[in-house]
Amino acid sequence: MFIGRHSEIQDLEERVKSSRFEMIPIYGRRRIGKTRLVEEFTKNKKTIFFTANQFGESSNLKNLSNAIGVSLFGNLTAPTYPSFQDAFLEIAEQSKAQSEESNDPIVFVIDEYPYLAQSNMGISSVLQWVIDKHYLKLSNLMLILTGSQMSFMQKQVLGYESPLYGRRTGQIRLLPLDFNEARAFLPSLPLSDFLTIFGITGGIPLYLTMMRDDYSLEENIKMHLLKPSTLLYEEPENLLMQELRTPNRYHDVLIAVAGGATGLNEIANQTGLESGSVSKYVNTLIDLDILEKRTSLTNIGKRKPIYFIKDGLFHFWYRYIPRYKNFIERQQVSSIWPRIEEDLILFTSVIFEEYCREWLHFNSTILLKEVGAWWGNNPLVKDASSTAEEVDIIGLGLEKDELVVGECKWRNELTGLDVGEKLVERAHFFPYGKKELYIFSKSEFTVALKDYAVKHSIKLLTFDEMVGHN
Repeated sequence: MFIGRHSEIQDLEERVKSSRFEMIPIYGRRRIGKTRLVEEFTKNKKTIFFTANQFGESSNLKNLSNAIGVSLFGNLTAPTYPSFQDAFLEIAEQSKAQSEESNDPIVFVIDEYPYLAQSNMGISSVLQWVIDKHYLKLSNLMLILTGSQMSFMQKQVLGYESPLYGRRTGQIRLLPLDFNEARAFLPSLPLSDFLTIFGITGGIPLYLTMMRDDYSLEENIKMHLLKPSTLLYEEPENLLMQELRTPNRYHDVLIAVAGGATGLNEIANQTGLESGSVSKYVNTLIDLDILEKRTSLTNIGKRKPIYFIKDGLFHFWYRYIPRYKNFIERQQVSSIWPRIEEDLILFTSVIFEEYCREWLHFNSTILLKEVGAWWGNNPLVKDASSTAEEVDIIGLGLEKDELVVGECKWRNELTGLDVGEKLVERAHFFPYGKKELYIFSKSEFTVALKDYAVKHSIKLLTFDEMVGHN
């Protein structure tokens, strides 16, 4: 079953009917579903589907030749072309021949293009020449280049210095599925449990397919994340080893961030690495979409940026696995599960905050250009030693004088009056003309808070109401 990606499929369908040559790079982190998207799009189309590998130039040329032979000639034992240029030109000739009979499209897919480029350093220049001299004259050819190496795709395919610069007619950066799309994988799982699973999987389709909605949250986690023989248990370390030359250093950085080190100096202190090295490691992890640099919204009492584990699986893994690895690998999960279960509400509270921010983008009556959080010194207190304050949600309106301020509470007890009073107090930090105040909660609200919310125009929403509103 293929779930989601409606806008991406629609875009590709429109482009393949454009009656001109189309070149579409599709890029995104590993496991995001690039290949599956292209397979779905091309399932009823004449397609040359070539997946590049890391085994060198000759292997890739042979595989490309086989893909052309099978797709265009039905030949399972096609000879290998003398060069990539000859193979690319064959596709041009066959596309031209088909256009004279009918204008049915031919889709040429190079899956994991970075592997091909690394096996043949001049391949982008060769492809550029073939595009300029031959492909641009064709009205029925679409070229799709996919890649998981984000920095490579951005610099070597999309970037100004790439030989391919200016040849693309569009591009798709594939992002994780959103909450509602991901929900279709596990429709019977209770909503609060699904939010935890959504946070762990990060909306990655492959990870979602491994979970079962006839299992409880505990069973899913024990089965797929706390068992050494499973893909999800090994995935973070495997990805680091595939992408990085010195994975142990990055491993140490991620352990530090998961343990609460949010600044470069804190990370350096916890890892024993030099600040310059930490900055390099952190930036690489950001390029891989594993870490994220966050800034406090608005300039009021502003503090330095912080670093956060953006990838859901890495977030879960580095929060629990290094701490309990010996117990897990000795099959003593039952002895450490109560500790993990108790902490899961804090883990999920972070996911809930992200969900609330995304929800506001589509549901706030103020048109929002950016939603994030705020941390800094209380601007209403002159004492320089005043303690730092935090606000879960800050939404910057498209109009300069508009602001959303919100608090999120993911806990099992009722959300009470103290949360409302603190929200109103913190809202005074920000001298904006129009402010909307929100409190989002896993549970219901006390009567006292409901009364207070009416007097202070605070919008109260439970998680169930938010999901029902979408």
